[in-house]
Amino acid sequence: MPARYRVLSLDLHDTVVWDTPAIVEAQYEVRWALLAQELRRSNGNQILPEELRRIREIFSAELRTQGRPVETVPVAAQVDQIRQLLGAQYAVFAGQAVQRFAEGGLKEHPPVLNPEAQSLVHHLNDVGVPVVIITDTSRSGSAWRSFLEGAGGMRLADVIASTDVGACKPDPRIFAEATRRANVPASEILHVGDSWKRDVEGARAGGMGAALYRGLWERYWDPANQREKPPVVDPSIPCLDHLSEVPNLLGLT
Repeated sequence: MPARYRVLSLDLHDTVVWDTPAIVEAQYEVRWALLAQELRRSNGNQILPEELRRIREIFSAELRTQGRPVETVPVAAQVDQIRQLLGAQYAVFAGQAVQRFAEGGLKEHPPVLNPEAQSLVHHLNDVGVPVVIITDTSRSGSAWRSFLEGAGGMRLADVIASTDVGACKPDPRIFAEATRRANVPASEILHVGDSWKRDVEGARAGGMGAALYRGLWERYWDPANQREKPPVVDPSIPCLDHLSEVPNLLGLT
């Protein structure tokens, strides 16, 4: 393998996994139902589902007012802010509530694993190429790593989550954190993702190599989160229709 790339970085959503509106909503219902079990009124009474739905809207509205995506808020801060809005207290250890909220819904309503990504990661595991994930998410990196390694059978060197870093792609901080954890120069990491702005431009600004993955573009469903196609043709950026093309970019036969 050329010395240029020693580590592969993958985007998560619409690269390694994809979901549907029904999956996303079902996951949220599980997460908030778990939170209701882990918080109590000061008088010991349980939190009612309708109270949580109201607080969920208030919490989201406050973040919008601040211009702060929930994906940049640490999971512990999310849980504690919700607790404060409810005027509630923890019924379990705070760390336990945070972990359950981070993981909630993944087992019950898992996203769909991209078989191309599974095959690619398994292959790179076999040949000893480290694989990291860089993702914008309201969950912790440890929650995603646990899911991907358990359900997908993938061995990952790390999962760098925006909630843990406090920044979403294409912010250079999240790519810098991936470089720091991988302990290699940014120029020796190839990042592959489905968004031109977030993945390609973000990775290049962070000094990494980049490739655009188009294999799951047909799965896009969120009108508020449309991915951008390349604004211009850039022959220096590979555009991939299948992740089986990645080993060639890494110099693997």
